[in-house]
Amino acid sequence: MEILSQTQFEQDEGGWRLPPKGSPGFESTQNGALLSPADGEVVQLRGRGVHTWNGNSIELRFRVLDSSTGWLRFGFEADRHEHARVEINFDDGGILFWTSDWRLEQPIASIPLPTPLGSNQSHTLLIEKSEADGGLVKNANIAVFLDGEKIMSFEHLDVLPEMGVLVQASGVKVLVEEFTHRGTPSGVPEYLHLGGYQVLNVDSIEENFESICRGLRMAAESGVELLVTPEMSLTALYPTSPRTREPGPVAEAEAKLRKFIRDLPDAPHVIVGLPVWEAVPSHGLDQTRYIASRVYDPDGEVLHTARKVHSAEQEVWHGYQINEFDINGVPISLHICHDRRYPELQTLPVMFGSRLNIHPSNGGDVTGSVSGFEEVAKSFTAETHAFYINVNGGGGSYIVGPQPAGNLIVAGEESMRDNPNFPLVGKPTENFFHANIRVHDAFGYWPTRSFRASESVAQAYVNLYRELGGTRA
Repeated sequence: MEILSQTQFEQDEGGWRLPPKGSPGFESTQNGALLSPADGEVVQLRGRGVHTWNGNSIELRFRVLDSSTGWLRFGFEADRHEHARVEINFDDGGILFWTSDWRLEQPIASIPLPTPLGSNQSHTLLIEKSEADGGLVKNANIAVFLDGEKIMSFEHLDVLPEMGVLVQASGVKVLVEEFTHRGTPSGVPEYLHLGGYQVLNVDSIEENFESICRGLRMAAESGVELLVTPEMSLTALYPTSPRTREPGPVAEAEAKLRKFIRDLPDAPHVIVGLPVWEAVPSHGLDQTRYIASRVYDPDGEVLHTARKVHSAEQEVWHGYQINEFDINGVPISLHICHDRRYPELQTLPVMFGSRLNIHPSNGGDVTGSVSGFEEVAKSFTAETHAFYINVNGGGGSYIVGPQPAGNLIVAGEESMRDNPNFPLVGKPTENFFHANIRVHDAFGYWPTRSFRASESVAQAYVNLYRELGGTRA
């Protein structure tokens, strides 16, 4: 195994979030994090973004400075909902192992501390987590090592395959010198530079083409890897307009767009909305029209065509398939506008690996207060623990992170708190927003737990996912 991340707790890095400077019981020093909780208090180092997979190990190097009482805990944790951790208890001189499997007597193991942990030397606590045998639902085998000696091992523990990390101390003064995460790289990059461009809903292919090109130039200059535009951004969403009903002008504009992308230095991948026509043998028409969002690579080649799954627009039909693709190694899914009403279109792709949900829309102009907008935006990751971007032709676009309560990362300019109309949102404008999102902060906790309810439940999800065109199972 290779080192995937390492920290001496001098700053927030690698998925660790340290307590603010001056927090009681915490001090960041040149030798590590000094934890000295007051009586009855707990100090913790939360590595909620330290993304571990089965097959990884986590190691803590620490020095005990005062061990008359209290405890030190270290292990895997999934946003306070699941854990598998070691506890060194200085009150009774024991080492315990706890999990969140409340069907079992906890702790599931307790042994005497093999040797006293004196203050004159560093010690290491290492936990290896590997995939256990099984069917669709894979449990984990765990081994615990203290100063290089295996002291505990467990088989078939019911814990999630991807988890974060937590360090806690109470009643003990300890210097946490270093944390090391080892394993085989997952292939998913740590970061993705993601952007959105609000192309307003104007019934003109020429104007929309120029707007998209402006957004592409800004994205290229900013180093964006993936730029998202609204639903039907090339033609606008007017289903009975000649702009959306005639294939010829759409094809001409798309050809110009592909050439523009190909000729643009440092062009990003880009998602553009447009109508597409397909010959379907079972349909009564020669060509069936769909609302689609097309993914183009930096050479202007079509990487994926995502059809709107459930259409409500006149003279267009349902795509009936989940839309999935990868951008620079990041697994992504996409649903269009009111497809958000169908929860499985968000949760199923995340269940099978997607860590970014993309939502192009043209759902009308944003209205109301900025605070109301923020609360709605933050709610869209509550069921997935994945990143989410919405780009809407009427404003109110945003990127939100995967935390359970949601964390708004950036929004379109009319929805920010510095817009001239604050505390209300402003008039929708054509604008560009972007953020370098940390993909490893997304674990897909909630869909993954649904999948693990039982082997038969997992099989049912696999069947549904494949029937809807999913390709990652």
